[in-house]
Amino acid sequence: MKAVLVSRRIRFPYVHDLEVLLNSLAENGIAVPDGIWVARKLTPYAVEARYPSVAREVTDEQYKEALDVAEDVVRWAGGLVEGQPE
Repeated sequence: MKAVLVSRRIRFPYVHDLEVLLNSLAENGIAVPDGIWVARKLTPYAVEARYPSVAREVTDEQYKEALDVAEDVVRWAGGLVEGQPE
């Protein structure tokens, strides 16, 4: 998400809150598909990865879902960045 914002020369807050970043994209005219908005629920993983002592256990199903969403976001963002003129 940040790569898309950078490629479009859009300023954004230095946060790890994915909803804030998604809103920044949308507010700047970038169409965010419904399937990408799902990434909002990945934000807690950013905190848990930094502070493992507060991390809750993640099931195999949650892991797979999070990985699928993250891969979708990377593909979507990569397509937007690659489509940008230099």
